[in-house]
Amino acid sequence: MVAAVKTKRIDGDSHFAHTIDYGDLKDLLPRSRVREADDMMWRDAERFVNPTAFRVSVGREKAKGESDRPDPQRDPEARLTELDRLGFDMQVLITQHALPSPLKPQAEKPLWLRTALAQLYNNAGAELQRKYPDRFICMATIPWDDIDASVKELERAKGLGLRAVHIAGSYMDKNLDVYELYPFWEAVNALDLACIVHNSTQGCTLPNTPIIDHSTPYPMVGTERYHRLHLGTYLGFGLDYAVACAALSLGGVLDEFPNLRFLFYEAGAGWMTYAMMGCDRSFFIERACARTSNRPSELIKQHCFTAVESLEPVEQMVEAYGSDNFFIGTDFPHPEFQFLPNYTTHILDRERLSEDDKAKILGGNLARALKI
Repeated sequence: MVAAVKTKRIDGDSHFAHTIDYGDLKDLLPRSRVREADDMMWRDAERFVNPTAFRVSVGREKAKGESDRPDPQRDPEARLTELDRLGFDMQVLITQHALPSPLKPQAEKPLWLRTALAQLYNNAGAELQRKYPDRFICMATIPWDDIDASVKELERAKGLGLRAVHIAGSYMDKNLDVYELYPFWEAVNALDLACIVHNSTQGCTLPNTPIIDHSTPYPMVGTERYHRLHLGTYLGFGLDYAVACAALSLGGVLDEFPNLRFLFYEAGAGWMTYAMMGCDRSFFIERACARTSNRPSELIKQHCFTAVESLEPVEQMVEAYGSDNFFIGTDFPHPEFQFLPNYTTHILDRERLSEDDKAKILGGNLARALKI
């Protein structure tokens, strides 16, 4: 008799600031660009760099008088303590404030610098994953606006052992089924990587400024109407992801590249049921316009996963759609983690969920998507 294997509990959404040495950039840049890159990085010293050591833990620096206790947002051993406290075996780490991220304004840094920075962050993520192979799952960062550079870095990141690549819900304000993206999908499909779809949250303008602006830093569906009330984050993510699923399914991408898998973040799960219903309606009513002969909701179920939140009626969604597409994500240590109790108990305490459903949501689905 074969003993049952316990499914690892995986937190699918957390944020981590890798400590990196920008001095290593010189080994990744063309010699003709080293001085220019140095000027650019020092220009950003106040925000990113500790000038005395030229070393930075990307993300918020400690304020004066702040505790010197290890910070789980940047210290892996402190993060492991939090991981155990929350009841998880493993955690997916989203690289915090990565400069070449697709979610930053593309004009912020030139392509040659963002490509080198992507290599720097991916080296750091791979090193952390090698050190803690049973605890942390790191992602690849790419210069999303340049397909050739992105594909080249994807191939290198796969060789480093990274299992997923970070993208946005659109391609520079275009839907994900545009033909110019096909070489990228072809590479992701061949490398058997998962896509982490994590849009950029809105911030507020600085204190004491006369105008409050919650505009989104990256193009999204409805961007022009997201200047107040943080609607772009708490409603806009789901709308953007619904359109992304429509493009991927109705647009034929999932038929053309059958290994593609997409993990959607920080929008809850209700948007996915809405997307499946809307895509199916389009498929049956406007059949001549679809680029697929397969029912979109079935394609979405096969290829797409989304994080669930404690505010949602998880039981009803599982009863209607099954439990194969949902995973738990805490958003540690960001606001959703702080204000919504997305711990393991949020799923374990749901009496109407079967043990099999709980195992899938708490790690089984992520293990399948990330090929763990």
